[in-house]
Amino acid sequence: MHLIFLHGVPGVGKRTIARELARELGFPFLDFQNLTHLIGPIFGYSAPVYGQLRNDTYKRILDEALGLPEDGLIASFTFDEHIDLDHYAGFINSAKQSGGIGLFLGLTCDDDELKDRVDDPSRQPAPVHDLELIEESFASHHLEIPDLPGPSIIINTTGESPEHTVHNILAALPDDMKGNISF
Repeated sequence: MHLIFLHGVPGVGKRTIARELARELGFPFLDFQNLTHLIGPIFGYSAPVYGQLRNDTYKRILDEALGLPEDGLIASFTFDEHIDLDHYAGFINSAKQSGGIGLFLGLTCDDDELKDRVDDPSRQPAPVHDLELIEESFASHHLEIPDLPGPSIIINTTGESPEHTVHNILAALPDDMKGNISF
């Protein structure tokens, strides 16, 4: 099974791009951000129990999903101080062992545009809308992206439509992952 993890800070376009990429590749999309927004308000996003519950749940879901007969899976998440990258390294290795490809796809955006996106009142419900919270997280290094445990591609979404970003991603993916897609 092929496995793509989309990651980036809130407002960078992970969900929108992951949904479109999943549609183009014919892979299911596992939106881990939904789980994050379900349990975060209960325990607090910075509480160790929140991180432990989320990581345990992610691991269980991914362990089961990697056993499915799907060709691939796309999952999105936001880094924080609780993300256990050792688990993600294990999932990348599982994808390789099954004959697939495991890949981190990082989405970035210039600061000014990111601030505009986060402040945009038309932004979908559930994701972070609080610019002050994001700026505090950056200042405390909670949203810094660490060294990733596997191959990765970084795509800057500044000034790009989600469709154009997906086209750029598809062009950068290994041919084995694209199947019968033609441009």
